Amino acid sequence: MKIIQISGITLLLTFLYLLLASNQAQSQNMEIEVHAGAFDRLHSVASFNFPHHVEEGVYIIRDDRGGETTIQVDNYNRGWLIIENLAAGSAVTYHFDGTKADDPATVNYQVDDDTILIKNGDNNVLSYFHGYNVPPPSLDERYRRGGYIHPVYTPAGTVLTTHLNENQHAHHSGIWSAWTNTVFQGRTPDFWNIHQNTGRVDHAEKLEESWKGPVFSGFRSKQDFTDLSVKPAVTALNEEWQVRVFRAPSDFHMFDLRVTQTANTSSPLYLPEYRYGGVGFRGHIDWDDPENCTFLTSEGLGRDGHGTRVKWTHIGGLSDGKPGGIAIMSHPENFRHPQTVRIHPDEPFFNYAPTQLGDMVIEPGSPYIVKYRYITYDGEPDVEKLNRLWNDFAYPPGVTVHH
Repeated sequence: MKIIQISGITLLLTFLYLLLASNQAQSQNMEIEVHAGAFDRLHSVASFNFPHHVEEGVYIIRDDRGGETTIQVDNYNRGWLIIENLAAGSAVTYHFDGTKADDPATVNYQVDDDTILIKNGDNNVLSYFHGYNVPPPSLDERYRRGGYIHPVYTPAGTVLTTHLNENQHAHHSGIWSAWTNTVFQGRTPDFWNIHQNTGRVDHAEKLEESWKGPVFSGFRSKQDFTDLSVKPAVTALNEEWQVRVFRAPSDFHMFDLRVTQTANTSSPLYLPEYRYGGVGFRGHIDWDDPENCTFLTSEGLGRDGHGTRVKWTHIGGLSDGKPGGIAIMSHPENFRHPQTVRIHPDEPFFNYAPTQLGDMVIEPGSPYIVKYRYITYDGEPDVEKLNRLWNDFAYPPGVTVHH
C-alpha cells in the first residue's frame, strides 16, 4: 500500500482555498431587499455595504417582479442602484449572483490637464478644476487656482454658476469651500477672501480617483487650507471632496458633495460666530441683477430667508435668456441641522452657514463632515418634487442583505 504524506503547509493551503471558495460562493449569491419606508420612491438612490467582498464593477440583478436592473459596486465594497418606482410601505427583493453587466457607463467623465467634466448621457452636468483656472488679465495670480466646481449645468445645458467675475467678488467660484472668520495658532487667517492675502484654499494634488458607470460618476479630490499670515505658510486643514453625479431623468440633474475637513496639525481651527462661511454657491453673472434672480427656501421664504433654518434652497433666474435653477439640500446628519443659510440681499450668493448659530471648532482627530445634494432643472422650481427629492436624500430607501 502506498502511503501519501500531506504536509501541514499543504493542509493549511487547502483549508484556506476552500474557505476562500466558500466565501466567494456566498458573496455571489445574495438577496437584496429594498424597503421604501414612509415615502413613495421615484428614481431614488439606494446604497448599502455588502457583507462579503464583491469585486468593483457593474452587475445585473433580477427582482421578484420579473424585472432586472444594474447595480454599481464601488471600491469601498458598497453597492449603488436606482429605484425607479416603489410605493411607500412596500419592498422589492433583488437576486445578486455575481453576473457582470456589459452596460455602457451612462454617467461618464472626460478629463484633461485641469478639469474633469461629468456627463449624464450626452448632457453636461458639472466641471471641476483639479488643476488651474485661467484668470483674465485684470486679475492677478492670486486668482489662479483650482479645487472648485464650475460650470454647473441644467439638463438643457444652461449654465448656472460663474467664477472669476472681474466686477463682483472675483474670489467666488461656482461651488467652493472656505472659512472666513477663523483663529488658528493665535492668528486670524481668512481662507475665503483670498485678496486679503492671509489665507487661501487650493487643490492639493491631481484627482485621487474617479468613477463612472450606469448609476453614478464622480471623483475624489483633496484641498489644502493654507495660512499665509505666517512665514513659512502653514496648512491648517486638509480637505477631501467626494462628488457623485447620479443617472437622472431628462427633467433634472442630481449630484452629491461630501466634504471632510481634518486638522493638519495638533492645533484646532476655531470658527467664531459669523454670517457666512463653509460651502458656497455663486450664481450666473446674469443673476448679479437682483431683479433677475429669485430665492425660495423649503419654508417658503425668498431673500428674507437669510438666517433661517431650512432643508433646501432654490436659486434661479434667466441665464443667457434661458430660465433655470438649482436647489441645494442639506443632510440631517450635518452639524446644527437644519443649518442656517446666508442669502445675500442683492447678489446671487448662497451658503449654509452653521457659524451663524455660534462658535465652532475643528479639533485634531475629529473631522468636520457635511453632505449636500444639488438638483438642477430648467424653468421654475417644482416644490413638491424638491420635497420628494429631499426626503430621498435625508431618508433613503432601507436595504437588507440576506446571504
